Amino acid sequence: MSAATARGRLRAAAARSPLLRKVAGKAALYAPASATPGANASAWTVADNSLWPVAERYAGSFPLPEVSYGTVRDFADSVDHMRGLAGASFDMKDLQRCWMVKAILGNVERGGRILEIGAGEPLVAGMLSRLGYEVTVVDDYEGGGNGPREFTRFEAAYPDLRFVRELFPPSVPLGDEFDAVFSISVLEHVPVEHLGGVVEAGHALVRKRSGCSIHAVDHVLAGWGAEEHREKLDRIVDALALSQDELVAKIEQMERDPETYFVSAEAHNRWRGDLSYDRYTMRRIGSVNLFAPA
Repeated sequence: MSAATARGRLRAAAARSPLLRKVAGKAALYAPASATPGANASAWTVADNSLWPVAERYAGSFPLPEVSYGTVRDFADSVDHMRGLAGASFDMKDLQRCWMVKAILGNVERGGRILEIGAGEPLVAGMLSRLGYEVTVVDDYEGGGNGPREFTRFEAAYPDLRFVRELFPPSVPLGDEFDAVFSISVLEHVPVEHLGGVVEAGHALVRKRSGCSIHAVDHVLAGWGAEEHREKLDRIVDALALSQDELVAKIEQMERDPETYFVSAEAHNRWRGDLSYDRYTMRRIGSVNLFAPA
């Protein structure tokens, strides 16, 4: 393991530390030991008495264009209606997790069968399960992309989810009758040579039910890694048979729209950790959101 990878994992672990999160005024990621057995840990970000108003607000009323991007307006709406989830992380996921809850509620009927690729801490999967969806999570929990490794803890904290502990697509059969496949800040970490196959395998799972694929992808518009991120985004769009012209138009719009949500300097500096700024300079990172009906 390189020193940079080790530092990245330490920063990711710190972001999940209950003590550090409490000091930072953020919600706990896990149910405490005293929680009711079988409790779904997502309740610690959006409690039951707040969950059903969320469902009523967005169910069937959050239409999605095929290509869009994260905005400050959408984030502000999430803070107003899902404050705990909108403050559950130190990065882009604060925006993306809430957007994904709205996207699923708005476009997949409650009770539907859905699958999350590379969930990490499955806060969104947990919320959706509490709302009546049948949720499968596929993640190897080996820490890829500075992701978490606490599989045993997650499995205990989310007893109503089905976990498949492998990279996607897994070797075990999943069936081919899903209403939606989704991912949050995952696809940009997949090696470019495997990316098309991963996206296509996910989309194949929703064809029988005329379902959809929904992905929130971190995208570097400017700074180191921008060319690689653009290549990966092109591969994802092609694999979903979406319009490259629409992608180009949306990226151009992102660059000039004052409403575009970008990762803040504060968030960047937290993830920089003990690296010198010259080794981890600021980038302009937004979220490109993709919706592909089968």
